[in-house]
Amino acid sequence: MKILERRLIFIWMFFAFSFTGMAQDCSILKNNKFTYRLAGQDVFVEFQENTHKEKHQKGKYYIKSDIEWVSDCEYYLTIKDVSLPDFPFKLGSRLHVKVTKVRGSRVYYKSSLAGRSWEGKLTKVKD
Repeated sequence: MKILERRLIFIWMFFAFSFTGMAQDCSILKNNKFTYRLAGQDVFVEFQENTHKEKHQKGKYYIKSDIEWVSDCEYYLTIKDVSLPDFPFKLGSRLHVKVTKVRGSRVYYKSSLAGRSWEGKLTKVKD
């Protein structure tokens, strides 16, 4: 019986530590700058406490959004201003973003907007 109890305790501890270790530290997002690739070009992204700005084609076009933080690893972007030609979403649209993994200077995420969803990766810009 004691062997069974020890095994159960070991299994319980294994799962407890496994799930605890899965918590991500997403503080890298706030007040930082990142890039991602789109159509072979870098897009520059800047996160402030409550705002988000993307610069496309070396700053020629932009997307500006407000951020509503659900947690350190989850937020909504509300699109406020866009100069990007043929942008498929309306002003006021809300993009939901959930970070799935943080590895060094890379942030992996899953986004959804208007029935579409996709995964992506941001790379922190070196200071």
